[in-house]
Amino acid sequence: MRYRLIYTLLTTAQELLFGKKLFFDWQLGDNWALKSMDKLDRELEAAEKDRKDVDVQQSNDSKKSEYVYRRQIVWFNTIGFLVLHLGAVYGLYLFLTSSMVLTMLWTLLVAGASAFSVTMGAHRLYTHRTFKCNDWVKALLVFGQTVAGQNCLYVWIRDHRQHHKYSDTVADPHNASRGFFFSHIGWLMVRKHPEVIAKGKNIDMTDIEMDPYAMFQKKYYKILFTILAMLMPMVVPFVLWGETLWNGFFVCFLFRLMAVLNLTWLVNSAAHLYGNKPFTNDIMPVENVYVSMFGLGEGWHNYHHSFPWDYRAAEFGQYFNLTTMVIDFFEEMGWVWDKKYATPAMVRSRVTKRGDGTHCKYSRPQSKENGEQSEPVPEDDSYEELFWLEERSAVTAERAAEAQKG
Repeated sequence: MRYRLIYTLLTTAQELLFGKKLFFDWQLGDNWALKSMDKLDRELEAAEKDRKDVDVQQSNDSKKSEYVYRRQIVWFNTIGFLVLHLGAVYGLYLFLTSSMVLTMLWTLLVAGASAFSVTMGAHRLYTHRTFKCNDWVKALLVFGQTVAGQNCLYVWIRDHRQHHKYSDTVADPHNASRGFFFSHIGWLMVRKHPEVIAKGKNIDMTDIEMDPYAMFQKKYYKILFTILAMLMPMVVPFVLWGETLWNGFFVCFLFRLMAVLNLTWLVNSAAHLYGNKPFTNDIMPVENVYVSMFGLGEGWHNYHHSFPWDYRAAEFGQYFNLTTMVIDFFEEMGWVWDKKYATPAMVRSRVTKRGDGTHCKYSRPQSKENGEQSEPVPEDDSYEELFWLEERSAVTAERAAEAQKG
């Protein structure tokens, strides 16, 4: 047995060091039978095979778990955005020092109209289908979104629908879990994550592909951008009141363009990082009053991600929400109809089930001082349904009944 133990130790050491037996490959006598030697070899081979299989499995698992996407900087975009922002800063200087008063008013008018076209048109109408409107309103919104210069509607809508479907994951184009800079502008300076490309191909865009306004803009976007976003804002002041083309380019084009872009980007960055979550606590979007003030009501983002089909994109509707006010005005004029919105019961259900407890009106059931539970909030699982259809049908029936009485 002692010889067998020594032989086993030596051969095992050779196997581990050199991968094969080099010197000890002889028989150790009749008492060390061939049967025992063959058994030993088979055991060593089986152990080696098992070890290699485990190593391969661990290697594969390690590669999967430790895989980190290496960001590839697109230097053309990076340098381009740097130049654009430097030009915008210079445009702000000209706006404050040498621009004519009419040019200043014109710049604010174009900036505001284009921003409304993004929030009301690209976002609430086209992406989420929160209301319906007549053709001239739709054409006007597509026109204004082109002036905003935030890529064509088709790409804007696809990216935003993908953002909602895969919010703050690797498949989100502007994933806020990567930090403020990436979600604000950095995502436009690097190549897309493979998951963004793969999942983006599965976003349903059939409704947009059937829209003549969106597809016309997509087909001729470069020409339309040059005419409407660049030339029109700078030429109008030059022709009508004699402003210099220099000021027109830096103020009416660059400063206006980058100001609206950065306000829009704040919805992707600040409104996902800084604020409270009264409606849904297990997502990153938050309620940010400052983004709402300057973003025409788009900063109530925790509510928006909880009820993306609500035309108000906020519980309070008109509370720092100019876009909602415009939609309501258009409805009074008869240009907008079929507005979708969450009822108070839906909101209360979501707040009490999934909110962080910071809602100003509703909160989770609290225990009374005497130890008794306060009255629980009624359960309501219908907040995901388009309850507005039922309400609208009831209103229509009520009006019909009043008409019959009259």
